[in-house]
Amino acid sequence: MKSRMRIIAAILLKEIQDIKKNVNLLVMYFLPVFFTLIFSYFIPDMPSGFALNFGLLFLVVMIGMYVPSMLIAEEKEKKTLEVLLLSPAGAEEVLIGKGLLTYISILVVTLLLALIVGLEGQSLLIIFISTALISIFSIFIGMMVGLLSPNQRSTGTIGLPIYMLLLLVPQLASISGEGIMSFLAALLPTTYYFHIQERAMAQTLQFGDIMLELSVIVISIFFSFLALIFLYRKKGI
Repeated sequence: MKSRMRIIAAILLKEIQDIKKNVNLLVMYFLPVFFTLIFSYFIPDMPSGFALNFGLLFLVVMIGMYVPSMLIAEEKEKKTLEVLLLSPAGAEEVLIGKGLLTYISILVVTLLLALIVGLEGQSLLIIFISTALISIFSIFIGMMVGLLSPNQRSTGTIGLPIYMLLLLVPQLASISGEGIMSFLAALLPTTYYFHIQERAMAQTLQFGDIMLELSVIVISIFFSFLALIFLYRKKGI
C-alpha cells in the first residue's frame, strides 16, 4: 500500500511539472477566475450569484473534463505513457495520479472563486462539498475522452459536444423553463449541481435540503466509474 501511494505521489509530482509547460491547460485554469471577476465587478446588473454559478460550472466541466483528457492523450501521443506503464506504475496508479492533479486544482480554484465573490459560512461549505463530488464525475468523463482520443487534437472533437452539453444545458434550462431543454437538463448531474449553487447562494441551506441533488450526483459518479472501467478493459491505455 505504501509503495502504491509513493508511485501515485511521484506521478502527481510529474504531472505538476508537466502542466507548468502546457500553456493551453494553464489558460483553462485562468478562464473561470477571469469570468467570475468580469461578471462580478465589470458588468452591471448581473443576476445575483450568476458570476459564481457560471465560474464554478465552467470549472468543473471544462477543467474537470478537459485537463485529464488532454493529459492522457498527450502521454499517448508522445509515447511516454508506455514508459510509465513499463515502470512500477500500473494503469490504475497512472489514472489516479493524473486525476488527482485535476481534483486538487479544482478544489483550490473553487476556494479562490468563493473568495472573489465573498462567499462564506454554510453556503461555502455546501458548495465546496458538492463541487468535490461533481468533480469526480467530471474527471471520470474526461478520462474516458482521453482513452478514446488517439492524440491531443482529437480530444476536442470527441469531448467538446459532451462538455457543451453539460455546461450550457443546465443554464439554458433555468432560463427557458419547460420544454425539451428542461427534459435534457433533468438527465444531467451538472443540472443538480447548478441547482445546489443557486439555492446555497439564495438562502440558508442545510445538507438535508439538498439530499436529492447530492444523491443524483453520487449515482452519476458510480455509473461513470463503471463506464470508465468498462472502457479501460475494452480499449486499454
